[in-house]
Amino acid sequence: MIDFDREVISLQEGKESALCFFMDQYSHALHFYAYKIIKNQDIAREMVSDAFVKLWEKKENFQASESIKSFLYLVVRNLCLDHLKSSRVRFQHNEELLSDLESNDENILNKIIYTELIELIVIEIEKLPKQQGQIFQLSVLEGKNTEEICAELGTTSSNVYFSRSKAIATLKKVFKHKNISYYQFGLLLSFISTP
Repeated sequence: MIDFDREVISLQEGKESALCFFMDQYSHALHFYAYKIIKNQDIAREMVSDAFVKLWEKKENFQASESIKSFLYLVVRNLCLDHLKSSRVRFQHNEELLSDLESNDENILNKIIYTELIELIVIEIEKLPKQQGQIFQLSVLEGKNTEEICAELGTTSSNVYFSRSKAIATLKKVFKHKNISYYQFGLLLSFISTP
């Protein structure tokens, strides 16, 4: 069993292995969280990296892993907010996101829970056969259409449909065993694929 308290102490002591531990724990979910807001993989990665730099700079201030997690989400949220404000004149979508990001803490908590559910899906996607996982990732999580997936993977549209259907069926079975119903899984997928 992972001893988060020991890792927090190691982080406070300036051990880089503890920073790596927290990066392993949270970076993927944070990246997804940032990507869903700003729709740019490279900028999302940069924001997550910046959040971990800020964590390292303030490492002595943390007493518990939950405060580290909250801090990282807050930093990523604020970086996304700053990014959207800097380009707000270009997109109305940014205006809606800005008001959403500037809203209350309950909304932020809902987004964190949502992101953690997505993280569960991502973990299960990595267990799928390679092509099924890639197609599911591109179509459902990244919102690409069949034509774009065919061009990116060099495959046919029928293969995309088949692989996506097979991946969804497999994930439904997995989440049934985790007490997440078909309805909840479908609802989650509909939220993920909403632009």
